[in-house]
Amino acid sequence: MMKTTFFNLTVTVSLLVSTVSFGQDGEKIFKANCAACHTVGKGKLVGPDLQGVGERHPETWMLKWIKSSKKLVKSGDAEAVRLFKENNGMPMTDQLLKDDEIKTVLAYIKDKGTAPVKTEITPTSEAVVTTALAPAIATLPESPSWLSRFSISEYVLLTLVLLMGIIIWTLSSTIKTLVASEK
Repeated sequence: MMKTTFFNLTVTVSLLVSTVSFGQDGEKIFKANCAACHTVGKGKLVGPDLQGVGERHPETWMLKWIKSSKKLVKSGDAEAVRLFKENNGMPMTDQLLKDDEIKTVLAYIKDKGTAPVKTEITPTSEAVVTTALAPAIATLPESPSWLSRFSISEYVLLTLVLLMGIIIWTLSSTIKTLVASEK
């Protein structure tokens, strides 16, 4: 029984540590959430090139913009409205990231390269479809407030913990049954 408890504790701590380190890696978060639409120093993709974004906008404003550009545009924020119009009225997808994760991504963007490359990237067919769907996307309801409290890494952690619990419970029940049948 003591070995099983120690094993459960070890697995849980390992999962927590790996998830926390994943959540703090700006490059991984950028690639998972931003790279489909943005580059850093390689020109406009679907959304603008993010090279130097930290000099163009204050961090507090970017936190609001990244979490929900639609909400910021609807509030009448002049800079948000300008960016929205500048990008053909296509809203940025709301990001379910915590402030710390966004700050980690912003630090990654700031550290990545110093000179922007002046190459224009041709939009993929996915980008063309996304642009065509922009009016429909703009009318989508905002994500529920309770949902935005969790990051992707926390969803992954919860799923892994639940799966490990099921596996451990199943193994424990099987072992108990085998031990009981031997008596």
